[in-house]
Amino acid sequence: MFIIITLLLTVLVCGIFGAVPAVVSHRRVSRRDAAWAAGLWLTVWVFALCAYHRPGLTVGFHAFRLVALTAMTGWAGLVTAGLRSLGRKGLKAVVPLLAVTALGLEVFVGNVAYFNTHSYTPFQLVDYLDDNINVGRGVGTISLDEGRTYLRFLDIDQPIYNLQFDGLVSDDTEPLHADSAVIFTIEGTDAANTELTRFGSWQVGLQAPRTQVISLDLTGSVGMLTLTAAGYSSTYAQFPVALTFRGITANAPRALDFSILRFCAIFLALLAVYGLRPASGLWHRRWLAGNVCDRAAAAVLGLVLAAFVVVIPFWEPSNTGLATKDYNTAFWDGESTVSFVYQQYGALAHSLLNGRLDLEADPPAELLALDNPYDAGARDAAQINDIHWDHAFYNGRYYVYFGIVPCLLFQLPFEALTGIQNLAYAPCMVLLGLIFLAACFGVVGQAVRRWFPQASAAAYLLAVAAVALGSQFYYLLLRPYIYEYAILCGAALLMLGLWLWLSAASTPVEKRGALVVKLVFGSLCVALVAGCRPQMELFAFLAVPIFWPRYIGQKRLRSRAGAGEAAAFLLPVVLVAAGLMWYNAARFGSPFDFGANYNLTGNDMTQRGFNAVRIGPAVFTSLFELPSWQGVFPFLRETDVQTNAVIRTISEKFTGGILAATPYLWVLALPLLPAFRRRRVTACVVYGSLAAMVVMTVVDCEMAGVLYRYLMDYSPVLLLGAALCWFCAEGALSRRAALGEGTAAAALPALRTVMAAAVAYTAIYRFCTLFAMEPYLQGMNPSFYYTVSRLVQFWM
Repeated sequence: MFIIITLLLTVLVCGIFGAVPAVVSHRRVSRRDAAWAAGLWLTVWVFALCAYHRPGLTVGFHAFRLVALTAMTGWAGLVTAGLRSLGRKGLKAVVPLLAVTALGLEVFVGNVAYFNTHSYTPFQLVDYLDDNINVGRGVGTISLDEGRTYLRFLDIDQPIYNLQFDGLVSDDTEPLHADSAVIFTIEGTDAANTELTRFGSWQVGLQAPRTQVISLDLTGSVGMLTLTAAGYSSTYAQFPVALTFRGITANAPRALDFSILRFCAIFLALLAVYGLRPASGLWHRRWLAGNVCDRAAAAVLGLVLAAFVVVIPFWEPSNTGLATKDYNTAFWDGESTVSFVYQQYGALAHSLLNGRLDLEADPPAELLALDNPYDAGARDAAQINDIHWDHAFYNGRYYVYFGIVPCLLFQLPFEALTGIQNLAYAPCMVLLGLIFLAACFGVVGQAVRRWFPQASAAAYLLAVAAVALGSQFYYLLLRPYIYEYAILCGAALLMLGLWLWLSAASTPVEKRGALVVKLVFGSLCVALVAGCRPQMELFAFLAVPIFWPRYIGQKRLRSRAGAGEAAAFLLPVVLVAAGLMWYNAARFGSPFDFGANYNLTGNDMTQRGFNAVRIGPAVFTSLFELPSWQGVFPFLRETDVQTNAVIRTISEKFTGGILAATPYLWVLALPLLPAFRRRRVTACVVYGSLAAMVVMTVVDCEMAGVLYRYLMDYSPVLLLGAALCWFCAEGALSRRAALGEGTAAAALPALRTVMAAAVAYTAIYRFCTLFAMEPYLQGMNPSFYYTVSRLVQFWM
């Protein structure tokens, strides 16, 4: 009876909302309105059929489902009718509708389990626990540990649709295991399986309540059910089985669990989809026109991107803190306030303040006695375990071979001013990340101002998002170690320097003071890149297309003023180069030796040499390997570098090559077309960045290895080149469409859709990499990882 009433009610509601646009427009109801109403009704009931798959849509269909489905139909009808009627009225009319849409999606879709389980009749599974099973039994509690990991429930003889732990707590007293995870393997017998069958695994975060309930898909009545516990284990974390619970409720009605985070994410995504549709004003207004709505959209984008910059480094709890023994607790040796593996810059700052270039740490006598201390096998054979890993070892002393600039910018002044040693990397990387992000806005904005003044606001915003999201920027923030710290510092300084250079090139010569200041500080930033990540210095060639028109084309370099500006441009470069060469010569006897070959690591870097067989696998993995997607969170799988060469390959995990995994870059082929050949600047940036990409990939694989973070060496500039190509394409089609060309008018909306889709894919891909790759948040922050997993996989 209730289902029939609900069918009729939803038909009525759909019919009313289907006719609303006609009433609002003062016209007759058309077939199109009827089609909208029918589609809406069908969508609601198909969703209900999927949502109520266990025990079935018609089973237990009472007044609650009547109200729920009618309310859902009313919400969907309101949203569709509102968007159909007011979709072209502007943001003031649409934003409230998008908020209502996000609200309904969170309530009806994100909490589908609440509606599905409302009619369940719960029972206590522990009542069926086999008395012969060895578990810890307390007063109303059951405990599991490493020696007791098995639960078996017999003679259940009733359906089970979900399981929920009651009063689950951790018994592990180790502070680092306070937030831990346990994986239960579920096996059982049901109407379709008379023998014990494995049905899957249940990942439980002991501090993540959303994970402590799991939906099952068993057939008919369940006879026997078993749960076997195992602690999560990876390179970075190992958790034992140590937990206590009061019970396990089967067929537990789920609570309505509204997530503000998911609601905000859905709302922002809907706002982006609406704002970037081909008919949006963002596409039809020039960015340089300075429209208030466009600037507001840029502010929202900047705040969202900046929010991730601030929080991502602290997703790993051990990164919290500033400069105390409690910082990076997992790696603290219990005695010193400096961990020499992860805090080399703190140790270097302390040495510099004491007038030394080496580190104040004496190598063990056994290491000094070795004929070849760089031979990892010889060190192991001599049982030398207290070396400083990833340090340069030269003439019996330890040095930091990573560029000195990050230390000079942060660790050295911090200790000099406060007297506190060992400023943590995470807060430094947050500041560098914000600088990099601001520079992305600035560089793209200056490129638009200089070369593409007709570029749309949407193209500009997408370009900024692509440069920030498409590079390894956020991945570096997830790993605030010395490797990523040096690379991010180099990238931030490079982008900041390019921004200042472009701004200088756009500054009128009459404002000579501002022009000289921008030249000096732009060159200083680019020069300092050599003290962070020397490979990135290749992009100093961009000074040629940036300054060529003014100083060569207009022959300003021949004037006295031009010569003075050239001197201002070169002076910081000369000073920084002299300083770095002195620093290298004072340590390693050569102004060009940064010390990387003296690294104490898993292979002898002094004997690495050159071998062409490394190049093929490195180029393929770094550039062309397709991402490996999977059907469960985090949806990406890591892959190893594949080679059949019998050679030592130094590598880390990848989730796809930069070209294959970033569709926004596929437009880099456009400069090959005749229509783009007149854009010499675009061609110079594109071809130069592509050449630098290949050179850096080859150099990195020969000198160090094939590592995912190395993609950051060139990806920001490569993405900037792609942005210029998109601007070219949009401008060419816009001009032709304005002249009445039908093909261009049809292709322009398609181009805009593809551009937005490419950036959206990049955002999703980058989000997934944060959870799929080292340092594996699944083990470093289980409660956060599993909570996000359940927010995304809301149906579990």
